[in-house]
Amino acid sequence: MKPGVVCLSLSCLDFTEVLAFVREIGGETIELCTVAGAHNGTLDLEADRPSLLQKVKSYGVSITSVAGYNDFTFPGEDELGHQVKRLEWYCKLAADLGVGIVRVMSGDPRPGLSREEMVANIIRGFKKAVKMAKKYHVVLALENHGHLVNDAPTLVEILQAVNDDHLRLTLDTGNFCWAGRSLEEAAAYFKELAPYVVNVHLKDLVFTGPAKVQFLPLGEGDLDLKKVIQELATVGYNGALLCEYEGMGEPKELLKAGVFNQEKFREGLKNGTRQSLQYIRNLLRHN
Repeated sequence: MKPGVVCLSLSCLDFTEVLAFVREIGGETIELCTVAGAHNGTLDLEADRPSLLQKVKSYGVSITSVAGYNDFTFPGEDELGHQVKRLEWYCKLAADLGVGIVRVMSGDPRPGLSREEMVANIIRGFKKAVKMAKKYHVVLALENHGHLVNDAPTLVEILQAVNDDHLRLTLDTGNFCWAGRSLEEAAAYFKELAPYVVNVHLKDLVFTGPAKVQFLPLGEGDLDLKKVIQELATVGYNGALLCEYEGMGEPKELLKAGVFNQEKFREGLKNGTRQSLQYIRNLLRHN
């Protein structure tokens, strides 16, 4: 397994600064951030992609996954088709960079639709999307993100209904509890979902109230991350372990608020990421 970083969590830094920092703290790989305005506009994803890949490699770092965005909760075929087309841009980006994994989403709750209807729409969307993903030789890695598909039964339902090896999972260790699940429920989900995982975002946390969590550097919270990694190893997982430190707040929200320009946020994010990456390296060394 390779230790690395989800670049979205460091989106306040210039892209070359991220690469230098990841190398400095012993990271080997990254998930490429694709959010508009991230990295202070220093990452041009439409430019010469081979040169971008060479730049990443020059820092001794690889790209494990590309962050893709989509919403398949829409009921209409036209909108689902539009969302698949949107996702195709990320798949082509991954293919151009020689990356085999695109982290994808399911979508957010949609007013007027039942949960069952939205899950059915998500399944229809991914049945279309996997056909496109095959063309680019990439695997779509659905993240347990948000409130709609943040439990193991729903994720397994989607995977089994789509029934295609081009749809697998990105496991985010912090998101189950963030969505209101208990530590015990999250632990059960980690074990149940391990066979489907191709990409991992590592977070740690403590509960600060009913269904309210505070993210901390890895190893400082209540999640048994050592056990998670052992369970992944047991089912043959040999991919990246990407730390995603969100102790300063949700990156996309902070990016919009402009507070990333404040030195205290930059240093706080770097310190939390450094500590988290060291924790991963220690786990791997003694595992």
